[in-house]
Amino acid sequence: MASLGLSGAGASAQEALEVAGKQIDRQIQADRQYGDLSDLLRVASHGAPSMSGVSELDYPALNTLHPALANLPLLSPVRRVPLPPELVEQFSRMQCNCMMGVFPEISRAWLTIDSDIFVWNYEDGSDLAYFDGLNETILSAGLVKPKPGIFQPHIKFLLCLTTPVDIVLLGVSFANPAEGAAPGSQYAEMHLLPDPLFSIPSDNTYILSVVGTDKGRIFLAGKDGCLYEVVYQAEEGWFSRRCKKLNHSMSSLSFLVPSFLTFSFSEEDPIVQIEVDNSRHVLYTRTEKGTLEVFDLGADGMGMGRVSWMNQSTIVQYAARVASTIDRSNFKSIVHISAVPNTDSTNVHLVAITQTGVRLYFTTTYFNQPQARPSILTLVHVRLPPGFTATAAPQRPTNIHSAFYGKGSTLLASSQAEDSDMLWCLSTDTFPFQIPLMETQITLGIDGRTWVLTEVSDGEDFGIFGPRNGAGPPRSLPPVVVNQHWLPPKRYVVLSAQGSYLLSQLRPVDQLRQLLLSSGGPDCEEVEAFFKLLKDDQACATCLILACSRAASDQEVSDWATRAFFRFGGEAQFAFAVAPDMTNIGQVQDMGVAPSPMPGAPSPVPGVQTPASSALFPSTPSAFVTSTPANHQLPFRSPDPSSTAIGPEVKFSGKHNGICLYIARILGPLWESQVVFESKQQGQQMLCSTVTGEGLGWVLDELRGLRDFLEKNTLASGPAATNGFGSPRNIHQRMLGFLRPDTGATGASQMQQQLQRKYQTEAQAAEKASLVQVQQLVLRTCEVLGLWRALCEHPFQVVAAGLPKEMQNQLRGLRFRDVIVNGKEILSALITSLINRYLGDDATTDAISSRLREVCPSLYSTEDAVCSKANELLQAASKTQSTAERLKMLQESLQLYRQISNQINLPMVCGQFQQVHFYDGVVELSLNSAQRRDPQGLALHHYRSGEPPEDTQGSMAFTARLECYKCVTDALGQLVTISQEHPGSPSVPNRPGPPPDTRGRLSAVEAQQYVDQMMRLALKSDDELFHVALYDWLVSTGLQDKLLEISSPYIEPYLTRAAQYQGDNIATYDLLWKYHEKSRNYSAAAQILSKLAERHSTEVDLKQRIEYLSRAAMCAKSSSTQAGGATDGEFLHELEEKLEVARLQVQVCEALARMSTRLPRVQEALGQLNAELVDITRLYGDFADLFRLSECKLAIIHCAGHHDPTLVESLWQEIVQKELSDSAGSPADTRMTMLGNKLVRLGKTYASSDRFFPLAFLVKLLERKVLELDFAQDWAFSTLLSIPVPISKLLTIYDRLFKAKDPCWQSARRPLHVLDAIYLLLTKYATEPTLVPAYERKPLLGGSYVKNQRRQFTMFCLDCIASYLVELEAMSSTAAGVQEMVRNFRGLQARLERLL
Repeated sequence: MASLGLSGAGASAQEALEVAGKQIDRQIQADRQYGDLSDLLRVASHGAPSMSGVSELDYPALNTLHPALANLPLLSPVRRVPLPPELVEQFSRMQCNCMMGVFPEISRAWLTIDSDIFVWNYEDGSDLAYFDGLNETILSAGLVKPKPGIFQPHIKFLLCLTTPVDIVLLGVSFANPAEGAAPGSQYAEMHLLPDPLFSIPSDNTYILSVVGTDKGRIFLAGKDGCLYEVVYQAEEGWFSRRCKKLNHSMSSLSFLVPSFLTFSFSEEDPIVQIEVDNSRHVLYTRTEKGTLEVFDLGADGMGMGRVSWMNQSTIVQYAARVASTIDRSNFKSIVHISAVPNTDSTNVHLVAITQTGVRLYFTTTYFNQPQARPSILTLVHVRLPPGFTATAAPQRPTNIHSAFYGKGSTLLASSQAEDSDMLWCLSTDTFPFQIPLMETQITLGIDGRTWVLTEVSDGEDFGIFGPRNGAGPPRSLPPVVVNQHWLPPKRYVVLSAQGSYLLSQLRPVDQLRQLLLSSGGPDCEEVEAFFKLLKDDQACATCLILACSRAASDQEVSDWATRAFFRFGGEAQFAFAVAPDMTNIGQVQDMGVAPSPMPGAPSPVPGVQTPASSALFPSTPSAFVTSTPANHQLPFRSPDPSSTAIGPEVKFSGKHNGICLYIARILGPLWESQVVFESKQQGQQMLCSTVTGEGLGWVLDELRGLRDFLEKNTLASGPAATNGFGSPRNIHQRMLGFLRPDTGATGASQMQQQLQRKYQTEAQAAEKASLVQVQQLVLRTCEVLGLWRALCEHPFQVVAAGLPKEMQNQLRGLRFRDVIVNGKEILSALITSLINRYLGDDATTDAISSRLREVCPSLYSTEDAVCSKANELLQAASKTQSTAERLKMLQESLQLYRQISNQINLPMVCGQFQQVHFYDGVVELSLNSAQRRDPQGLALHHYRSGEPPEDTQGSMAFTARLECYKCVTDALGQLVTISQEHPGSPSVPNRPGPPPDTRGRLSAVEAQQYVDQMMRLALKSDDELFHVALYDWLVSTGLQDKLLEISSPYIEPYLTRAAQYQGDNIATYDLLWKYHEKSRNYSAAAQILSKLAERHSTEVDLKQRIEYLSRAAMCAKSSSTQAGGATDGEFLHELEEKLEVARLQVQVCEALARMSTRLPRVQEALGQLNAELVDITRLYGDFADLFRLSECKLAIIHCAGHHDPTLVESLWQEIVQKELSDSAGSPADTRMTMLGNKLVRLGKTYASSDRFFPLAFLVKLLERKVLELDFAQDWAFSTLLSIPVPISKLLTIYDRLFKAKDPCWQSARRPLHVLDAIYLLLTKYATEPTLVPAYERKPLLGGSYVKNQRRQFTMFCLDCIASYLVELEAMSSTAAGVQEMVRNFRGLQARLERLL
């Protein structure tokens, strides 16, 4: 870095880039602080017109500013190109008419002679083409752009020719330029298609002018004062022709008025000029009598509507009101109008030039509404030409017949004689950023009368600087001094019968070059005056364009410019100010420039120096010209805001500010624009560079020229800024020390001199430090843009496609400023993608690595070279057939990556390892990278501390480690997915075509082997955080069962911590109890299972809670078996009780579910029962009793052992009654079956306990139901026998029931119902004696004996029958059925006696 590469710059490299970047930001913003044209003209609103041109400051004479400026060149020497000799001969054949014009779009002039048109290159008179296919005299010609999609691609333009009879459209094409041709050569050889593309009748309309729009529309100016349009389309429709002529000036009902009336009562005023504003899609017309009319073409440029018009008398009236002291004749006879595009002004839209050179400025909308469509036509400013001031020369523009206005320059062709013109050139280029408008003037004689006067372009600009997806363009184009380093001079062509005259308007850099060449060096008053005219910073920036030129032909001029730069660039100084705020002082007064006075106001403003002042160029800022309105001073002020004194400020020299300004202007178009834009290519969205490699080549040439200039010239010479001396951070403190007087009054003079020297030294040191930062920015920018140019050559969109998605998303939002100042990460990613592109093509990386080290050594370091070599080994290994050689290459690649593991794109490298099945490398590299990124172990401390948010360093380290571990888990995830694929399952192809190539794809078995291999290697690691990440991945992928197979000291702390911090995660607790169970810690497992069952949660249903309790009971039993402690036994008993209650809770839930679940109460109850385990008391009171669940209540009191006979009997009665209610309406058989099944099911549960199965009560209840519902007489005891209830017990109950003589039977008129049931019961026994076992073994002291139970029961039956017969015989023999029952019992008695 030669002279500027100082090690004691104070700030780090990144801070230096940030500070320098902010300086560039300020310079770019300063360059944008130019006024709108309405500001320059001092027009406040559309309703407040103003005037100018009457002040000496409006057209200052350069020689009055400084005598040395009298020779400042403003225009280049005129180059005359005569007409081609062939054309001169054609004039002698003219019979009717001849016309001449220019097609500046293709650098051609044209001439019509009668019915023939000739076109030639006005630059050198070559490439003469003609068309003689018309029979009528050509009245006008125009070159227009074709509408897209209608003609063949080789037709670049349309040539529209009009005659009195027809209108013809000819196709214009050009020969393909030779390879390597200069810019603009695409129009080198012109061809006119011989056959017209379209031809339509003109309807006897005399067309005076033809103008096209950027949208391909063609407008015609009619001599009848009407505006016409030629409309054409590709195909002819039902109601439209392929080509037709429309009249936009006449009403749609005008056809109802006879033509002779129209002719008689309307005065003809031909349209002589059409002007189109393509930026706003507005069209203006000018008639021969000075009427201006506005047409709105619509926001898309395809509409048409008349907006407003203003005739000449109205224009003169308004202009005279504004300039009341000026003769009204100066405002008559408008000879030219020019549209002002939105790049020139927001508020001013049209300029009209009169025959005396007066410029009239109009607007079509209200001010400061850039998106508004035109609605008015209002005069807002009148600017008089030179010659209207009191001290002006008598010469002024007169007899103007041709004019041009554009980009701040005005050209006027004034008739001096029949065969000569005077060309006036007025321009603001010499006074950039000046408010109000100031213009230079120069006159030039032209041989012959001017036919055409217009600006021509030297081809398109570089085409890379437009913002794409970025910040919008400035509101208008900046002054030429801002863009002079890359825009060519404005060129004009004047066409006359003698030929074409080509002249250029010199930019400041061209003027400086001419001054240096004419003076033989910088040591002259002219160059010094030039610096004072432009101000130091602007002049130095201009000087750098020449000084940094690396062309051999400019070497002498470059040396002269360098000398001028240092001689006139000034020195850094300290400026001291006082407290008053200077921000309210007007800008114009600060610059010492007086505004143009209104009519009647004194001129110039009192107190402002006149241009003739001899003190015009002091060391203070110029009184008449201004620099870029920016603060180029670096403040070092007192930190105390209440202080009335403002501390010293370093006022950087013009050299420093000029360098920053030059950098800002080179980079300005790039600086704030987006780096990429999205484009669909081959069906995919691609990220394309907003700049091209060719355009960057120019920028790089300029920057490298500046870089060489900075390295070659000792800008930072002087005291070295070491040990912080000269650092801007401590200057103010040292200055305060300097300001303290240490000597008496006698040494004041020496003290002042000493202070001045110290101030100067400090200011130079501060500027030197700033230049170091600026130079670092230049070096970084050269590297970044050099890299970007290399990326564009590959091409960029392919390289960008290789970036990770997150990097692509990041790239979408970046500006070039971000990439240059803070974009090292994204640039590294792009370099990696570029290297990978070479590796993917099996190309060596040596060449591209060498170029990258040459172009961007700080971006492509030694570590990057190591990475490239490792990538190359990795790619070579993927193509090696030998297993041993392949493994060797992979190990070498791994070792190289381990050296730089904290700098590589780890996911990308691990992905490449996966492609070659080097999974051990994935594990080792990821763990190594994690260790390198957190060498102090901050992440583990952060983890063990509970991940506190205030521990930012630990959090960052923790995140960095997790990113490394993710590479391992991602690889494992892919392998697990493959291993779970069924080997024989058919796969449906994703797209039509041949089957995919499965070579190199792992089988399920191989993938599982790699999973096991990676797990073994991973579990050997002593990195606790890696184990945590691995376990988290197993849980998240549903492989939590694998955790139970791991034998590691980190697994139990992991699960315990997870349960602690994830209290609501059931799966974590499941893992923990399973781990304890597997580790034979049954007590801990049982405790966790019990808590899971009892926790209030909607994630666990009642069924799962019972499973938890059952499992807990099993674990508790195992624990009590191992330990045998009393505590374990109590816990087991408690679990069993909870389990029994839980089963009752299930029964209640099932009963509730059988009810109407749409009832809110039922839904709420079900939700509560599933959300937690409830105790037995609450289960009975809040649920079973509340919802009248009799079965559940019976089960609950049975579980609780609660003895209440009355309650039990009522519950049984409710159960029977509910079952009968549920079956109401069904046949008796169905009802008997349903009730019987219910009783049998419940009886099997409760029959063993007389407390909860009141048999006598049930027998009586059922027999009554038999009577009430007409059930079968044997149904009751048959149902009870099915439970089974012993027949002997039943007989005893029935016998008691009969002998009780309950009146219910009598009231039911069935007094013998019970006896009938007993008969049927005994008959069943007689038929099936096996209902009673034959023998029963009874225990006895000292042994046992066998009792004949069946005989004993038979004898009991006979005794009962005998008693029944006695009672029956005692009854009246006439009672219904008594005799029959007696016979039945006697027959039954005989049968039973036979059983004995």
